[in-house]
Amino acid sequence: MRQTLLSLAALLFSTFLLLLGSGLLGTLLSLKMGISGLADPLIGLIMGGFYAGMMLGGIVCYRIIHRVGHIRAFAAFAALSCAVIMVHGLILSPWIWIVLRIINGMTMMGMFIVIESWLNERAEPRMRGRVFSFYMVISFLGLGLGQFLLNLADVEGLELYFVAGLLFSLCLVPIALSRSVHPQAPQGVRTRLRHLMRLAPFGVGGCFAAGLMFGAFYALGAVYGTNIGLTTGGVSLLMGVAVLSGLVLQWPVGHVSDFYDRLNVLVLLLALVSVISLALALLGDTGMWPLLILAGLMGGVGATIYPVSVAHVTDYVNQQQLVSTSATLIKTYGVGATLGPVGAALLMALIGPQGLFLFIALVCAVAAVITALRRRPAEVAVEDQEPFVAMPRTGSTLISEMDPRTEVEPEEPDWSRQEEPNTDDHRP
Repeated sequence: MRQTLLSLAALLFSTFLLLLGSGLLGTLLSLKMGISGLADPLIGLIMGGFYAGMMLGGIVCYRIIHRVGHIRAFAAFAALSCAVIMVHGLILSPWIWIVLRIINGMTMMGMFIVIESWLNERAEPRMRGRVFSFYMVISFLGLGLGQFLLNLADVEGLELYFVAGLLFSLCLVPIALSRSVHPQAPQGVRTRLRHLMRLAPFGVGGCFAAGLMFGAFYALGAVYGTNIGLTTGGVSLLMGVAVLSGLVLQWPVGHVSDFYDRLNVLVLLLALVSVISLALALLGDTGMWPLLILAGLMGGVGATIYPVSVAHVTDYVNQQQLVSTSATLIKTYGVGATLGPVGAALLMALIGPQGLFLFIALVCAVAAVITALRRRPAEVAVEDQEPFVAMPRTGSTLISEMDPRTEVEPEEPDWSRQEEPNTDDHRP
């Protein structure tokens, strides 16, 4: 048991370092492009390439890991990620950066597949819920704290690229030094989007809307901050507060969604994010504190839209379908996260930096209205709903296997159905 906990601690520490570097790199690149004067639509296209790369990596990286093994594949992905980060620092070319972001998304997906398949293999059934929770907390902490690393050096220099590359390199160490046996080679998960759309269309739509919203904010939040005159410290504070706030409301909102109709909760969440985002778009020059409070509320409430949507969809599927269902919803989120930066950037180019939050407000308002007006009467009673589980929005489809809802409880034997001994058998 002690060895198992130690091996899981090493994997979780690798995850933290990986997401710390990723959180720094994403905001750094967005900030650098904004300062350099690149057009907002081009920035959105470049940053959206990362999510496109992650989706592509979900296809390619499985084959690489299956062929060379987990540790070798992880080492290759980490080395390639470091090289990509350094090239970002050496060359500022939009078209080269698009390719680099796609490659970085693929390598990130490969590393997530390795880490998550290892966690799935090593986590004992009675520890799955805790491991899943730790993984989610570390995901938010890594991405959130990575924003504050922007203050270590000048954005115009190369030092921050070195810091990001250093973190990507260090995340390899716990994996490379692990004495654990290789987990089983990961298998691809069958996509069942059409089936889910028939069962729970508004839950699937909620996942897509969450991808549009957070894909746009993570990609262009730093550009927004630069355009309204924030310093690098101000941008890091804005992004850090928004990301870390996502951890705070997960369990309170989840508790509420377990006792009320989830579609009603989802409509309320979408409406709240729409109102808060509209307030951010109309905020004007009122100081830093109102901006941080509203951004924290948007990040905190918005971060619950995806897990509530997933919980609603899982209410309509059986336990054996939960893994593939969750994996399909992760891909749906990824499609939204790829398109969100492009749509928000086009609106920013038309009306200014407030276009980012106006885009988020419009996405959530449309999703809320459609869900409220076209929803069917509840078919799943509140008491029959699956329990809410807070979901990390990063990682591969393998993380769905750690979802505590997928754990099948062993059936108890029915002693009343045991056959009576055959007293007519007179064999010696």
